[in-house]
Amino acid sequence: MKVILATDGSQHAEEAAWLLAHLPHSDKLELTVVYVSNTIRLQGSSSELTRLRQRVAKEEKAVAEKIFQHVKEIFEGANAALDLVVLEGQVGSAILQLAEACKSELIVIGAIGHSMFERMLGSVSDYVATHAKCSVLLVRPTGLSKRKRPIEMCFAQDESSDSAAAIKQVASFGWGASTHIDVVGVFTLPFIYSEIPHELDLAELKKTIEQSVDLAAEQLRNLSPHVQTHILYGNHAGDALVEFAKKHGSDIIVLGKSNQDWIDRLILGSTSRYVLRHATCSIWITRTNPSKTN
Repeated sequence: MKVILATDGSQHAEEAAWLLAHLPHSDKLELTVVYVSNTIRLQGSSSELTRLRQRVAKEEKAVAEKIFQHVKEIFEGANAALDLVVLEGQVGSAILQLAEACKSELIVIGAIGHSMFERMLGSVSDYVATHAKCSVLLVRPTGLSKRKRPIEMCFAQDESSDSAAAIKQVASFGWGASTHIDVVGVFTLPFIYSEIPHELDLAELKKTIEQSVDLAAEQLRNLSPHVQTHILYGNHAGDALVEFAKKHGSDIIVLGKSNQDWIDRLILGSTSRYVLRHATCSIWITRTNPSKTN
């Protein structure tokens, strides 16, 4: 599996590296560690500016190599081949361009909190998770690296093919038999505005969700025997998932997603966007890799 690990040397980036390093996998990881220098561009062509640019670039490379050595220590003993790439420019765009060029299947990046201020302005991690064409694992610290305990996973399931792809990708990692997996389906009452009366078969809708959740649970039991199913009721699927994850102490929420058109990115009410911006735990947004479907 081709994976990009974005790092800036911060505690959040270290948490992301730790989580990835501690997820066993059958195939060797081709891991590209990327450090993006977002220093102010110095305009001009004088010899002084040229020397200054060269000095700054040299210092940034030294910082990147020091961080890379620490990442290598975290991955010591893991089935992974590590490579360092140092880039310049806008951080989010640079990461996405590299992921596309490398045909990466997964980007792993640390999140910086989930404050209201950050949700309003966005962040590098939010930008990457929203615009990436491949899957993204956005890591928030939940205490896993500080104490040994089973991973608590919340797997959001519906009847779409997106969830089927999510199961396949999640299964490529060995989460360990002690991992607790909550397979969660959300039953929301459809809103239909019409002057003509409609009669909805809610029992049939609920049955479809339940069958989908049960099927996912059966497949996920190949990863761990500790799988439970839950049907939630609410007006907004994203809010229901976020509240469930808080109540159950989830370390990670897994969401399946394949469409990536402009309208999807603009609708802030979409489930994945809402969960991304409001959850207090890590988020894994799985997307179908175009290069794998050809």
